[in-house]
Amino acid sequence: MTFPLIEITEKGVIAPTTDAVVAGLWDLFKQAFGDDLNIDMRTPQGQLVTSLAAMIQDERNQMIELLNMTDPRYSKGVWQEGIGNIYFLNRKRETYSTVELSVMGLRGVKVAAGTQFSDSLGYVWKTLNDVTIDESGIAAVKAECTTPGQISAAAHSINTLVKSISGIDRLTNPKAAQLGREEEGRIDFEERRRLSVALNAKNTNAATYGAVADIDGVVSLYVEDNPTDETVHSGITRYPLIRNSILVSVMGGDDYEIANTLLIKAGSGCSFNGNTEVIVKDTENFQIRPPTYKVKILRPTAVPVYFKIVLEDLSELSFHDESNIKDALIDATKSGKTKMNIGLPVIALRYVCRISAVADLVLESLRISRDGINFTDVLEFGVDEFPCTSGEYIEFVQ
Repeated sequence: MTFPLIEITEKGVIAPTTDAVVAGLWDLFKQAFGDDLNIDMRTPQGQLVTSLAAMIQDERNQMIELLNMTDPRYSKGVWQEGIGNIYFLNRKRETYSTVELSVMGLRGVKVAAGTQFSDSLGYVWKTLNDVTIDESGIAAVKAECTTPGQISAAAHSINTLVKSISGIDRLTNPKAAQLGREEEGRIDFEERRRLSVALNAKNTNAATYGAVADIDGVVSLYVEDNPTDETVHSGITRYPLIRNSILVSVMGGDDYEIANTLLIKAGSGCSFNGNTEVIVKDTENFQIRPPTYKVKILRPTAVPVYFKIVLEDLSELSFHDESNIKDALIDATKSGKTKMNIGLPVIALRYVCRISAVADLVLESLRISRDGINFTDVLEFGVDEFPCTSGEYIEFVQ
């Protein structure tokens, strides 16, 4: 018998089993020490065969893992990023949620960059630039959450000074925060790589989607066009798309970068829809005296999704289980096949496996709601809505 070797074929890698490797080692030992060698695994030579087989199989497993990393379907980490570089793609790093704050107090009081405020959930937000309260007694300033990721803050939920500042009476955020994002995971990066093949196309929804999705900070995206001569209405909220236009609904990312990309990919010959208008200069085609265009993008409203987890025995739920379930559920809504996206339905059943994987509890049902009162199995969302959740929206009942 010859020692079994690993084979690399056109159909993939064929590796011998551990039993075959052990048998091959005993064959080599018999050739070296004689056919009457005791092959009991409890003997010193038996222990040596066991250790050698384990080392050989580990080396081969590592090599097979490395070969699998060359396949975009299985690659991860720096190996996946290397494949992404072929398509001029980089993994999106974590970003921070941002919000506009209104600080009220005495005229002339300065609010320095880095001043910290907290919200109703205990997250800390810091200002990004220096501002001074004007004659109206109000100063508007942009702030950033100190915790990276998709941290939500509902309107009027940021209202506490971390450290008292003389002359400041109160503060608030008139609008909900613009969500940040977690570092792009393996599944999301591969999906973006797959869609990126449309980046070189022009004037198509796929081209626009692929290009805008590649912008740093973009969390969720929906693209739809209306090639007809009449206004059409999209989704359950019946959002209007004017004739011969394109709609780009996007959460996250820079307004100007998104609008400029939209102009490049969709062209200047169509109309745009949305609630945010950006003035874009066409410097790609005109280096001198470039024409300007008013490009609209839609910034969707963040809509909370409430989860009601019904357990057979609520008394078995420990604090550790509750924390793990909430973390797993929130992570599931942010990436992969279960990610919540603009304009797409949220189906409760998709999250059952993620809950069962982190806690040994009997789950009777899982239901979801938009208002925390009326629960159902499926929630529909419009193209102007972005579903999201956090720990405060997850409850356990019996």
